[in-house]
Amino acid sequence: MKVTEKLQWGETDSRQRRELYPVRIVRCFGEVRNHEALLLPKPNQITTKESELTELRNNGGEEAAVLLDFGAEINGGLRILGYTVEGDRYAQMQVTFGESVMEALSEIDEKNATNDHTPRAFSFLVPSFSDQTVGETGFRFVCVRLKGKSVKVSFKALHAVSVFRDIEYKGSFCCNDDLLNQIYDTAAYTCHLNMQRYVWDGIKRDRLVWVGDMHPEMLTIRTVFGVQPVMTETIRFARETTPLPDFMNGFPTYSIWWLRILWDWYYYTGDRDFLEENKDYAIGLIRQLADDVGLDGSDTFDYDFLDWPTSGTPAGKQGVKGLLASGLEVFSKIATELGEVALAQECEKKLAAMRTRRYDPHGAKQTAAFLMLSGLAEEEKSAEMILEGGARGMSTFMSYYILTAAAKKSMSGALAMLREYYGGMLKMGATSFWEDFDVEWLDNAAPIDEIVPEGKQDLHGDHGAYCYQGFRHSLCHGWSSAPTAFLAEKVLGIEIADVGCKKIRIRPDLGDLLWAKGTYPTPFGVITVSHRKQADGSILTEVDAPKEIEIL
Repeated sequence: MKVTEKLQWGETDSRQRRELYPVRIVRCFGEVRNHEALLLPKPNQITTKESELTELRNNGGEEAAVLLDFGAEINGGLRILGYTVEGDRYAQMQVTFGESVMEALSEIDEKNATNDHTPRAFSFLVPSFSDQTVGETGFRFVCVRLKGKSVKVSFKALHAVSVFRDIEYKGSFCCNDDLLNQIYDTAAYTCHLNMQRYVWDGIKRDRLVWVGDMHPEMLTIRTVFGVQPVMTETIRFARETTPLPDFMNGFPTYSIWWLRILWDWYYYTGDRDFLEENKDYAIGLIRQLADDVGLDGSDTFDYDFLDWPTSGTPAGKQGVKGLLASGLEVFSKIATELGEVALAQECEKKLAAMRTRRYDPHGAKQTAAFLMLSGLAEEEKSAEMILEGGARGMSTFMSYYILTAAAKKSMSGALAMLREYYGGMLKMGATSFWEDFDVEWLDNAAPIDEIVPEGKQDLHGDHGAYCYQGFRHSLCHGWSSAPTAFLAEKVLGIEIADVGCKKIRIRPDLGDLLWAKGTYPTPFGVITVSHRKQADGSILTEVDAPKEIEIL
C-alpha cells in the first residue's frame, strides 16, 4: 500500500496561493538597515550565502521594526525567509497585520483591536536559514518587530502570501466617469476576496457564512463572475447546517434572505436540479415564515434586524416589514415554480393585505427603500426622502436597495450618492469596501494608508459602532460589493427577464453620464452592451448577446 493511501484526506482546497512583494516601506523603527532590499524581487528560496539582506537590531534603544505596505487588501499571511540570527539561538518576532496602517501599529485591545476570528497580532520565532509562513487574515499592512535585547536578525525576504480563487472577471463596467469605474472594480474585488472556501462575510473578521449578508454578494457574483460553484455550495451549506425550524444564523430575517438568494440564483442560473434539491426545505421554511402573516396583513414577526444601523429602533422594525413583504413575493414565485399553487396563492393574498396597511420609515433610508420596493410605501415620497441629504444615512449592506429605490426618481441623484459614499472610502485609501461607513467620519480624518498625524482623526480606530467598533471594524466586507449589480442592472439596464437568462431586457438609464458600456456574464456566455446619449437626450444602444438569449 502506498503511503498516500494510508492518509485520511480532507476536502480539496481549490484556492490558489501567490506571493506578493511589498510595494512600500511605510516606516522603520529603531535600528533597521537596508530596508529597501525588501522591495526587490528575489528567488524565494533561502541559501547559505545571501546578499541584499535587511537587518533588524535591538541594542538597548527602541525595538527595531519595519512597517510594510503590500498595495491592496488581500486574504493570506506573511512568508518570512530568515537568514541569520545573532545574540540568541532564535529571534523572537512580533507580527501585526492591519487593514489600515494604524491597525498594523496597534496592540490587542487598543481601540478595540482584536484577534477575533483570525489572529492578526502574535509572536513567533525566527531561526537562522528558515522559511515559514505565519497567519491567514485580511490585511494590507504588516508590522514586523524584533523583540528582546542585544539581538540581531537578517531577512532575505518578507512576502505576503495571497490566498484566493483564480477566477475570471467576466463582467465589466466603464463610463465617462472614472470614479464610478473605480467603484465598480473595487466592489468586484471586495466580493472576490470573500469568495474563499465558501462565500464569507469578511476576511479579517466574520469569516462565516452570514446568510443575510450574502444576498448583495450573490448579486455581485452573478454580475461579475457568472455561474460559480462556490455560490451553490454556500447555499447548500447554509441549508444543511440549519435544520428547520431553526433560522439561518439564528436570525428570522436571514431565513427570508436565504429564500431570496435561492430564488435569485435559480432565476439567474436556471439550475432546476438545484432548486428541486432544496424543495422540501424551501417549502417548509416558506410555510413557517408565511404563518407569521395573517390574511388581514397583520403579522407576529416581531423582529428588528434589517441592518446594524437600524437595529433596536422603530425604523428597524418597520424595515423588517418591508423585507417580509418582499419575501412573500419571492415565496410565491418559489412555490409556483415548485408546483405548490395553494401556498403561492396564500402568500400573494397576505402580501396584498400587507400593502393595505400603513408603515413609517422613521427617517431611515434603508427602511424607506425596503418599504418602497416591496410595495408598502408610495414610490415618489419614499424616493424623495432617500435622495435628501445625499449619502448621509447610507448603509453599506443596504446600498443596492437604497440606490435602486433612489434611481426610480433620479438616476443622477442616485449616482451622486454612490460617488459621495463609496468615493469617500476610495478617497481615504480604500482598496476594498468596508463593513460600514458614514460620510461624517471624513471630517478631519487621515487616510487609512498613513500614520495619523497630530490633530487628525484615525478613520479606522476612532470610528465604527455596534459589533464593529474601532480596529475590529472590517475594511473588506462582501456585503458592501453591490454597486456592481446596481451599475449593471440599473445604469446599463441589464435585467434578467426569464429563468436562466433565456430572456434579457435592456433598459438603460444613464442619469448624468454621457456614455456607458460593459459586459454581463450569463449561463450562455457574455452579453456586451454599449449606450451613448444623443444630442436630443435619447440613448443609442448596441447589444451583442449569445444566440440563445432573446433581447427584449
